[in-house]
Amino acid sequence: MKKTSLALAAASLLAASAAQAQSVEIFGLLDLNYLHVNSDGNGSINKIGSDGNLSSRLGFRGTEDLGGGLKAGFWLEGALNPQDGSGGTTSTTNQPGGSAGSGGFTFGRRSTVSLSSQYGELRVGRDYVPGFWNLSHFSPFGTNGIGSSSFLFYPVPSGARITHVRASNSVGYFLPKLGGFYGQAMMAFGNNPSTAGAKSDDGNVTGIRLGYEQGPFNIAAATNRTQNVTLGNYTQRNIGASYNFGVVKAMALWGENITGVQKTTTKLIGAHVPVGQTGQVRLAYSTLSAKGVANDANHLALGYVHTLSKRTAVYGHYARISNKNNGTAFDLGLGVTRPGGSSTGYEFGIRHSF
Repeated sequence: MKKTSLALAAASLLAASAAQAQSVEIFGLLDLNYLHVNSDGNGSINKIGSDGNLSSRLGFRGTEDLGGGLKAGFWLEGALNPQDGSGGTTSTTNQPGGSAGSGGFTFGRRSTVSLSSQYGELRVGRDYVPGFWNLSHFSPFGTNGIGSSSFLFYPVPSGARITHVRASNSVGYFLPKLGGFYGQAMMAFGNNPSTAGAKSDDGNVTGIRLGYEQGPFNIAAATNRTQNVTLGNYTQRNIGASYNFGVVKAMALWGENITGVQKTTTKLIGAHVPVGQTGQVRLAYSTLSAKGVANDANHLALGYVHTLSKRTAVYGHYARISNKNNGTAFDLGLGVTRPGGSSTGYEFGIRHSF
């Protein structure tokens, strides 16, 4: 009995030591809103939507201290649609037709294992491409809601959108911060066999991002390229900057998407204006010029976010997208059918993180 008790005690101590060496966290966020959109020639829609302020998600992450300044980590994060309980999709090959898990839960937002030290972080799995970060960091609304930079900064061909935010089967390296400098490099694979011939490199992605942040100033430039024989190789490049004056945080963003002979170029100016300790006004104005695809357009967005606690906030946004040159390519989620028409909308929502 004494030997058994000693063995159990030793096992408990070992388990406790292991638990202390590795930390695991369950986290998530739910964002729901009431959304109204009116589009010229196509009436209007009222609905319960999601992700107006931040993206809804559920995830698991953890780190293990390996000693000597080396750490191992994992991150599993999936998209949620809390208005109906469904999940998001992912791409297995970084190519059109390679999606999986439509409507079911997948870890399509991020699925990585990593090693990190004072020399930086190495990640393997599904992660953000370098060209995406600036669209989120240097836009007042990020890529969420009707003020989202995604409406004009994402590529027009749907096939190119497979890798405009994330890439699967990737190997990425993140620089440690060096006197304000930061950066990311990525290589991802479509996982095609050599017998695929001209399409053996389809879905392969390469990209890089370099930035500098010091005090209130932040600037970064990024580019990534996805290979595809049928669609045409897709290139995303952008540069963004911000400066926090205290009474206002000013932002500017330039982006270009090229798919084959098609190109869109987008520019944005915007700001965050604090209101007391708990409020924030958001403003953004973007213009797009198109070549060989779609049409020119502009996007105006105004919003307010009010923080109720560390985990909860409410928000309200208004936006308008106007198509130019008799085009109908851009809208706020309900297609425009009148040439040169506009799409107008507003949303009110609440988000809660855990």
